[in-house]
Amino acid sequence: MSTITIDLAVYPLDAVLRACHPFTARWYVHVRSAGEGQVTVDFEPRDENKPPRGIAGEFANALLDARLRTLIAAETREIRELLVAQAFCEADLLDRRDVEADEQADPRRIAG
Repeated sequence: MSTITIDLAVYPLDAVLRACHPFTARWYVHVRSAGEGQVTVDFEPRDENKPPRGIAGEFANALLDARLRTLIAAETREIRELLVAQAFCEADLLDRRDVEADEQADPRRIAG
């Protein structure tokens, strides 16, 4: 087993969890509190014959990647929301048959 302690002031918990997820195919990953402002991540190999060599470096890279992705997502949130709003604004997602029909019409054939 290999254990890594993470300072949550540097890497928030959401970034830690995102970084852990890709490792779950090869490792049993356990995240637990390690006191105020810290968590530990334990990596236990699924294959007992595979030593945990290099896991700390791989995880450090994944953790940095996850943190940067959360920063970029926060920085670009407003523009993404505007793009999505514009896309939905241009698309007519409503079924307007009921609104545009006159009182004698039965566009959904409810009357049978």
